[in-house]
Amino acid sequence: MSLKLSTAAIRTYDALKAHPKASPRRSDARDAAVVEAIQGRLRELIGTYQIGGHTGQGGSTYVFWTEIEAQVRAGAFDDLLGLL
Repeated sequence: MSLKLSTAAIRTYDALKAHPKASPRRSDARDAAVVEAIQGRLRELIGTYQIGGHTGQGGSTYVFWTEIEAQVRAGAFDDLLGLL
């Protein structure tokens, strides 16, 4: 499934919050700074061709969730767990 980069960052945040090393969720609110850091990491992964990104109509970047999910499992975001 192709997701807009901002939506993929939110979904990645939620996936990281489910990680055993993440702090427990106290509310449904998401930390905007952490979502922005995740979005930056996604851009880095696109730039290094570790995940594919394509530009859609209107100039928005889209990514495939299956590729991001594989990067989450591989630990590409583990250093951000301390921010959660």
